Amino acid sequence: MIKIFKEAFKISYNNIIIATPLLIFLLIINLYLVISKNAVSALPSTILFFTTLFLMISAFLAGWFYMVKTAVDNHVYAPEKEKIYGSFDLIKEFPVGISEHIKSFLGFTVLYLIIADLGFIAVYHTGLKLIGGIGISFAQFVSATEAPVAMQALLQSFTKAQLLKINYWYLLVMSSIQLFTLLTLFWPIELMYSTKNPFVAFFKSISRILKNPEVILLFIGINIINLILTLLNYAAIFNPITYFIVTMIYFYFIVYVFVLLFLYYDQKIKGNSNSGTDSDRQE
Repeated sequence: MIKIFKEAFKISYNNIIIATPLLIFLLIINLYLVISKNAVSALPSTILFFTTLFLMISAFLAGWFYMVKTAVDNHVYAPEKEKIYGSFDLIKEFPVGISEHIKSFLGFTVLYLIIADLGFIAVYHTGLKLIGGIGISFAQFVSATEAPVAMQALLQSFTKAQLLKINYWYLLVMSSIQLFTLLTLFWPIELMYSTKNPFVAFFKSISRILKNPEVILLFIGINIINLILTLLNYAAIFNPITYFIVTMIYFYFIVYVFVLLFLYYDQKIKGNSNSGTDSDRQE
């Protein structure tokens, strides 16, 4: 396991160009959200806004994940002297990934949203039965989040019983998010290696996790690193230079995580499965 963590670091370091499309995409998304902020009042504009956003996200995921896969495959299968993939060559894989996998990731994005929404509803109703309501409406909570002073006043108005329920709700929601993330850890990777059907890939991802409990250690390792970087981010927030450096490190960490997942899948899962080859992909 430690060897895979080290090898993933080497691959992501040698192919740091993978971070470039991610940075550009996030800038484009933020710009698009700002421009479209006042243009979604009418229903046709709202539909166009979400459709465009949906297409942009799906296209990016298809191209970016293909870049990560290419970097990992090149490192694993290429001769030692060719393991550092040419940066410009790797960038060229982005449009290739879009053309080959856009349909799969369109379905993936839709299915992800549907399953996430259904999961949220299930968690909400489970929480109401096991924990109960907090005593405020959703509109009141949203209004309080708009200003730190309002949120502080709201928290100070809570009784001990309400604060205890908030902690229980937080634990339930975070546990549910972590469980969903764990079970779908290899979902997009399955679309690259074993099937183009996002529905089949979803269940394959769950199956991989259940058959490979060692993945839990991988997941815990990723969360520990994420926690450390999050704490560093909070500590550096008052120093612009330090905050910028930590933010850049966090972007590198995102690249590292997906390189790590693709590498683990290639070495520990794909190698032990007869269904994980490109030759028998399900259309």
